[in-house]
Amino acid sequence: MKHRIIKKTLLTIGISLSIVNSHLSIAQRSLGVSGLLNIPSADMQEDGTFMAGGNYLPQEMLPQEWGYNSGNYFVNLTFLPFMEVAYRCTLLKVESTGKWNQDRSVSLRLRPLKEGKWWPSVVIGSNDLLTTGELNPFLDSGGNRYFSSVYAVGTKHFGFYGHDIGVTVGGHVPFRSRSENKGVFGGVSYRPAFLKPLEVMAEYDSKAVNMGVSARLFDHFSLYAYCYDFKTVAGGIRYELTPRQRVFNPDEVRMPWDGRVELVLYPQITLNNSWLDKIYGAVINIAPAVEARLWKGAAFTGQVILPVWNNMVGQMDYVRAGVLTLSQEFGLPGGAFGRVTVGNFTNNRMGADLKLRYATPDDRWMFGVEGGVTGSSTFYEGKWQVSAWKRVSGAAEVRFRERRFNMDFNLGVHRYIYGDYGVRVDCIRHFGRTTAGLYAMYTGGEANGGFHFAVPLPQWGKSRKVRVRLPEYYQMEYSGQSGLEYFRRKLLEREFAMADETPLQVLHEPGRRVQSKSHMWLFRSGEDGRCSLSNRCRRCRLVLLQRSCTVCILPICRWKSLNMR
Repeated sequence: MKHRIIKKTLLTIGISLSIVNSHLSIAQRSLGVSGLLNIPSADMQEDGTFMAGGNYLPQEMLPQEWGYNSGNYFVNLTFLPFMEVAYRCTLLKVESTGKWNQDRSVSLRLRPLKEGKWWPSVVIGSNDLLTTGELNPFLDSGGNRYFSSVYAVGTKHFGFYGHDIGVTVGGHVPFRSRSENKGVFGGVSYRPAFLKPLEVMAEYDSKAVNMGVSARLFDHFSLYAYCYDFKTVAGGIRYELTPRQRVFNPDEVRMPWDGRVELVLYPQITLNNSWLDKIYGAVINIAPAVEARLWKGAAFTGQVILPVWNNMVGQMDYVRAGVLTLSQEFGLPGGAFGRVTVGNFTNNRMGADLKLRYATPDDRWMFGVEGGVTGSSTFYEGKWQVSAWKRVSGAAEVRFRERRFNMDFNLGVHRYIYGDYGVRVDCIRHFGRTTAGLYAMYTGGEANGGFHFAVPLPQWGKSRKVRVRLPEYYQMEYSGQSGLEYFRRKLLEREFAMADETPLQVLHEPGRRVQSKSHMWLFRSGEDGRCSLSNRCRRCRLVLLQRSCTVCILPICRWKSLNMR
């Protein structure tokens, strides 16, 4: 009877996992990077693998700032066969409000040595190494690097009769005295020959002994659970996708003339996680656009933005104009070409723009310049308001294409609309028609960086002269440092700060009459020159108001506000 129960149990597990993929699932599951349960390993995912998921984290395994159970969510990309990057957000509560917010962190892993027959693979990596406004990872002061660590780890696998045993040993580099992760760590993993998608693990993470199990399901999903220090249970779920590798030429292409008219339905999703009273400031819109090819090289775009949902205030609540442009392409000697565009652009700008591009015959190098003159274009209090075209901006760019990994390296020198100059470097990789990139920029004495991606969307009706379709790609870019964080930090760096409580009236505030009076604290530093307000200074208007977390940005007069509770 006992043997029958064991056989039935194994048969049930085998049937439930019979549709799983045979690819190995390897990740430091609690942080969303490659490893075991709560320690990293030297294993790497397959080149180009994308992962996204979430974890439940009990308070026993979190830093002392967490006195409660929490969780995280993450995205991860094996950007190169020897390089893995992950972005992670861990939920936390703001002490002053009691509301949920999140701590952001980035992980980077590099593999200098791949596993061979007689030697292990070796990985050097970091978690939560940098923080907003502080690029020196060795400073103990400043920032909230709760999960900071730098480590070196080696992993060797041993196989016998189809079974696989992995042994991992590593150690944390003591680069910060306040780091929670110190000392050596190690672990063992086992995959049975009769059930490859199942993995059993045991580890020591330098503080606790953990044991757990994971399983890969339905070709793309992985589940795991483990016992932390024999006191509590943690677990999570992850989605994994490895795109097919094929060559894709993403360069800007000359527009053919075929008289086509299209209605393109653009989805717009904006997320901002620099708020203290909400996890995200979110805006969701649908922006249909009529795109018509008028004559050879000429195109018209007319777009309207339809709000779907948002938790913000301001122009996001109104139906408003989007991109309204007329463009003309033209050829130049030597195979170069140019494009001039006039109209209403993105980012609340209106004006004229000129682009010139030249690519070498082998397409390894591309050179370009761009210049424009613009003014503001905003939808304020239900009215479309524009300013004179006085702001001059421009850029000079060069691109190099690396063939082996189908990568582009872009370097650009920019002049921005308020006269400041900066440099931006992009490293972009193309996985078929899917694109992912990392970028870094420096302007005004400040550094910033982030990632961006573009994924193809399904198309239909390509042969029609008039058709309705989705855009070819959905694109999004993430910046590590937002403007609000920058303003607040810069004010706190000043030697003097002057404050004044200012009454104001907030329109359309839920649950309050229009005549109700609100107050906000305005802060101004004493060392940034005189403040000269005038009626013609449209940029000095209050552009963002919120009762629980009032913010005011007045760029010309250098006024900023702090969170006052």
